[in-house]
Amino acid sequence: MKPDISNIPDLPGVYLMKDDSDNIIYIGKAKSLKKRVSQYFQSGKHHSSKTRAMVRKIRDIDYIVTESEVAALILEANLVKKNRPHYNIDLKDDKRYPYVKVTVNKKYPRIFITRKRFMDGALYFGPYTNVKPVRRTLDMISQVFRIKRCNRKIDGKRHRPCLNFHIDRCYAPCNGSISEEEYRSNIMEAVKFLKGDTAGILRSLTEKMQEHAKAQEFEAAAAVRDQITALKSLSEQQTATAGNNDSDLIATAADEETIFVQVFYIRDGNMVGKADFSLSWGDAAGDISRIVAEFIKQYYQDAPVPPEILVQHQIPEEGLITKWLSERASRNVRIQVPARGDKKKLLDMAARNAFMTMEQSHIRKSDQDAALQALVHLRDELSLPTLPTHIEGFDISNISGTDAVGSLVVFKNGMPAKDQYRHFNIKTVKGIDDFAMMAEVVGRRYRKQKNENNKMPDLILIDGGPGQVGAAMGSLRELGLDIPLVGLAKRFEHIIVPKEDQDEVVILPHTSDALKMLMQVRDESHRFAVSSHRRRRTARLSHSELDSIPGIGSSRKKALLNHFGSIDKIRRASVEELAEVEGISKGLAEKIIEHFKSKQN
Repeated sequence: MKPDISNIPDLPGVYLMKDDSDNIIYIGKAKSLKKRVSQYFQSGKHHSSKTRAMVRKIRDIDYIVTESEVAALILEANLVKKNRPHYNIDLKDDKRYPYVKVTVNKKYPRIFITRKRFMDGALYFGPYTNVKPVRRTLDMISQVFRIKRCNRKIDGKRHRPCLNFHIDRCYAPCNGSISEEEYRSNIMEAVKFLKGDTAGILRSLTEKMQEHAKAQEFEAAAAVRDQITALKSLSEQQTATAGNNDSDLIATAADEETIFVQVFYIRDGNMVGKADFSLSWGDAAGDISRIVAEFIKQYYQDAPVPPEILVQHQIPEEGLITKWLSERASRNVRIQVPARGDKKKLLDMAARNAFMTMEQSHIRKSDQDAALQALVHLRDELSLPTLPTHIEGFDISNISGTDAVGSLVVFKNGMPAKDQYRHFNIKTVKGIDDFAMMAEVVGRRYRKQKNENNKMPDLILIDGGPGQVGAAMGSLRELGLDIPLVGLAKRFEHIIVPKEDQDEVVILPHTSDALKMLMQVRDESHRFAVSSHRRRRTARLSHSELDSIPGIGSSRKKALLNHFGSIDKIRRASVEELAEVEGISKGLAEKIIEHFKSKQN
């Protein structure tokens, strides 16, 4: 069914195409809504296969009239970012770059770093390619404007202020130490600073300092003076958003599904960083120039706009996009295609980087496909009820029963999910009893998962033989859980499958990708267990052996460990060798030797 387009006006604006479920499937902008929308339904008009598929799904068209084509471009970009329609070009950022978020929509706003941007009424500054200077800036802002950084609820009840109040880093609105109006005024001053209006803030603070001084409120005047000093220091550290020699270089590489975009940042004539992005083709199959135009429209909604943007090919609607960018930057912005010289060389280098990013993506995809195939074979070999896309592996590490640690590693879709790894300090087992330790760790893990209604794994892998497997199964039965579990014994790489009457042993050839997948999980759980055990043992030895020596504090302990590398080498060192360490006098060296001698006796 063709939607009714007879009432669409001949004016600039944005159109929203919807399917039979009233979902927005495409958003576009036009100088003339009537002419642009009607083009989709002209039978003689050449369209790509994706556009034809989209048109077949259109059941309704909504529109928003704007005052100009530039306004339509801005609205289109905002609506695409918010709704992410299926047929629009979808910009994906390979790394989530940090933003500074100011929650001006809250009663007592906060300023903090976030890596996600929402349409939630807050103010966002960024994205920034380097988080360290951003952290320094926020630290200085808290010093100058004393804005709260904690999540504490302000509900009208008086709360005891935290340390930040006592070190003059927060006005403690939680304690009623500042009114809502004064606090919001401070927030808006900080926002002005983030926007680059340092001069206005300095004038305002200078006037305030002079007023306090005139009223002989010298402590208040000194506090404002310190704010001015800190603000001037921060202002000097801030990098200008765009100098005359600043430019962004945008280059691409593409395969059948994805366009890989590389952005090089040139500041003061020097390359200072880069970022990787990827986009789907949307309905722009084969049209790289249009893709780059869409990228620019989406990316520069948030990113600082340099005076010059260099691209590989002329882009459609260049004049319109340039006008919008110039309005955003409050200065002239150029989009250029360099034909020769240093800029062309840099653009070619960006293109090579984009191509390498594409190749790396293909390798990752190939690895993921191989891992998925291994999981299919693993399911078939072990007769598992589902594809084991979520595997959890366990191991125990201890030496002579001391500092025992259990490890948990998680594999999702055949790949390590390192942010979900966990280690468990053994609490209930004394001495050497690997079976009881395994039972404790497995029990603790899945008791918590069960209590919190978390999703259980598709397969549990135990590093060990029948004893460890039996102990782990005992813990699962106590919890009433039925999760597929197997063990992998190191010696022969035999797979132990627990059964009611007698465990089954599955032997796979060493060339089996299913066995290799289990071995990878097993080896990773062993590596993680050993490293966790080593850290715990080192911490215990460092504490017990050095912290009990009078005169050895944290800095001297660190110096000794850095110099000798281990407690054992410190124990064997002579007075002269110990005294070579910075901060260790001959007398203190003699005390260290006496301490270790007394331990031997």
